[in-house]
Amino acid sequence: MTALTCGLLAALALQIQLDRAGFDLVGLWHNLLSAKALQLRTAGPWWATAAFAFLVSGAVAAALRRLPPPWRRFRVLRWAAGTVIVLGLAHVGESVVAPAGVGAGATVAANLGGLTLAALMALFGAYFTVPR
Repeated sequence: MTALTCGLLAALALQIQLDRAGFDLVGLWHNLLSAKALQLRTAGPWWATAAFAFLVSGAVAAALRRLPPPWRRFRVLRWAAGTVIVLGLAHVGESVVAPAGVGAGATVAANLGGLTLAALMALFGAYFTVPR
């Protein structure tokens, strides 16, 4: 669950950074429906968030597998790491403005779809990393 959560939070942060850079998940689909050929710009953010979630969750699962099981010793370290992650996500999402207007519902639906895809890929990343 920790690896899945870390992968999902990393994908969320990447999705926010891509949105700041102009790679909106909904706005890029207008290129798909035009007469032009399919561009990588349309599918790039979807692949990037899914791949990033897969890699981060796999890395976290591999790191957690190698830690010794009595994690009570690392309680202060876990709280400090959690605080840093929350503050980092607050910094990333500080300038994000909620969508308004006609396309707001489509934007929310596309972002939730992207996060669902990222959660599924994070689950696969954690599952395939830990040997059975």
